[in-house]
Amino acid sequence: MKTQEYSCPNEFLGQVKEFLMEEEAVNGLPLGIILGLVAAPPVQESFLAAVTEDSKIRLAMVMTSGRLVLAGGGPYLQPAVAAAATYLARRDLPLSGVIGPREPAELFARLWRPRLPVQVEMEQRIYRLDSVSPVPLSPGRLRLADRTDLDLLAQWIQEFCSEALTDISPEQARQLAESSIAGKAFFLWQDEEAVSMVKKTRPTFNGIALNLVFTPPRFRKRGYATSCVASLCRQLLAEDYKFCCLYTDLANPTSNKIYMDIGFRPVADSVSIKFT
Repeated sequence: MKTQEYSCPNEFLGQVKEFLMEEEAVNGLPLGIILGLVAAPPVQESFLAAVTEDSKIRLAMVMTSGRLVLAGGGPYLQPAVAAAATYLARRDLPLSGVIGPREPAELFARLWRPRLPVQVEMEQRIYRLDSVSPVPLSPGRLRLADRTDLDLLAQWIQEFCSEALTDISPEQARQLAESSIAGKAFFLWQDEEAVSMVKKTRPTFNGIALNLVFTPPRFRKRGYATSCVASLCRQLLAEDYKFCCLYTDLANPTSNKIYMDIGFRPVADSVSIKFT
């Protein structure tokens, strides 16, 4: 097994595209990150690498902010992950965690920190939607968020992260809201006032992901999140995306049921593991 690192996102994409496209929805996270780097290279250098055997890709790795994202599977997985862990140890890169399909992520974590238990931060499921089920819609309509929604979105992003992920600062939330509004990525369900939000993100060659689905507690149990996500999915499929995908927290049965009612179907389980 040979590990090859790449400095050019476009060159890396050329090497791993066919491998990642074998399961585009499952590999939507690393593929979307790579395409984002191709479109707008960041100021900070990212880590891009592939493990190969006889010129065939066995594992792809992407890291932009300390969390290693893995893509791979099959009979060559164990030696490929071992080769990746050895290479990264030699590179002495600081890793805050790993995310990916369960098998490669947990295997990498055990090799990376063999004397410590694997600390799973979140059990996740990757879903794919090819058509929207005929779910009833709540009163209101879907609309694109704009600059007048900045304060509201920043507040909701903070609330979402506190509830579902990890706390972020008001400045980080506002920065994310500003960049997402500029990119026309946030959508709101409007029923007299804004009551729910969803963001489109990480387009790939045939699909696009959704995240940051949030309804404030005072507006819940009225079908707003269902209406918001279903309506955006219909819009995106009408724009010639072939599918939508998203990650869910398996500890939240309500959201998993909502997405399956809309038409999302499981394609893989994923884990987010942190190193402390």
